[in-house]
Amino acid sequence: MITAISVVVAAVAVLVALGAVRRAGVVADLRGIELDAVRAELARNAELEGQLAQALDAIHLGVILCRDDGVVIFRNEAAEVFAAARHGKALVEAEAQDALRVALTGQTVEHPVELYGPPLAVFMVRAFPLTNATSDSARPTGALALVEDATERHRVDQVRRDFVANISHELRTPIGAIGLLAETLCDEADPETITRLSGRIVDEVDRVANTIEDLLELSRIEFGDETLIDVARVEIIVDEAVARLRAAAEQHGVTIDVHLEVNPRVRGDRRQLTSAVFNLVDNAVKYSPPGSTVSVDVAQSGENVVISVTDRGVGIPARDLDRVFERFYRVDRARSRVTGGTGLGLAIVRHVASNHDGEIQVTSKEGEGSVFSLILPIHAQLVRPRSGIDDREMPTGVSRL
Repeated sequence: MITAISVVVAAVAVLVALGAVRRAGVVADLRGIELDAVRAELARNAELEGQLAQALDAIHLGVILCRDDGVVIFRNEAAEVFAAARHGKALVEAEAQDALRVALTGQTVEHPVELYGPPLAVFMVRAFPLTNATSDSARPTGALALVEDATERHRVDQVRRDFVANISHELRTPIGAIGLLAETLCDEADPETITRLSGRIVDEVDRVANTIEDLLELSRIEFGDETLIDVARVEIIVDEAVARLRAAAEQHGVTIDVHLEVNPRVRGDRRQLTSAVFNLVDNAVKYSPPGSTVSVDVAQSGENVVISVTDRGVGIPARDLDRVFERFYRVDRARSRVTGGTGLGLAIVRHVASNHDGEIQVTSKEGEGSVFSLILPIHAQLVRPRSGIDDREMPTGVSRL
């Protein structure tokens, strides 16, 4: 960002210099000195000034330039948005004007502006005094304000802080439990108690292992490690994900129904896509009551394929719908301890969808269940009706409509 700001300052300095040259040219014109040469030079300067203005319009920073009397003489397209705003972003314009006034006193200013929305937006306003390098006077001849949309950086910083706090807690809890159980086990002589405590230690070790495995998977997905781009049919991805959950579904007394209206091809990392569907179905199975059914439906919507996973579980409160895709976020932490969830599955789904130019949506009603929909672009518009595909043998506990 420092480089971008330096470029903007340099460009504005050139604009200011060109303005001075133009004024000098007008004076020369009036005096009748080398009129043709001056006109040619002014034409070249006007062209360069126009190019610089276009360059400033192309950047995402808002750029505002004012004279020493505070009158704004230039703003690029990004800054025009704030000047025309009537609501939240009008506060950013007011802050920029205040910063320019302070900069005209010779001070450099930097202030954040938070708009609570929704959605939350954060802007960084910076202002710098501009002086004439050829003059001995230190009095500013103008000021420059830069407005940066820092919303994403603010969000990433917040996620990073939350992640460090959460991972510390998530690993500290099972590791502490393992230590306590091991201490108790050392002094225990009753065989039944030893067996029970040993089983709990194994459960806590599995919890740590699952958390670490999900963290590694999330890291691979986020940073693109070992990404293999290929074209695969949705049926294969869904079948692989469902097959991996056969034993868990049977043990929990849940049936998985798979219904494919279409079987298009999607382009992407097959491992990531399978992981996304797996996590959606796994989440549905864990939060479904015994004897219920989890439905996996594949349908086409325009140029996209929609993989919907529906459960008849406890549902998600409306206040939690916006947060269920955050790392380690759990609607019911007590239930998560029972089901063995790490709180990372839906975060993995969100990143997979983002990596494949798709999106993940959720609708839910408490006491009735939830529907998670993974939306992906279809590759080459290749769609074949479900009836044109031979059924393969489905694993026990999984049925097709």
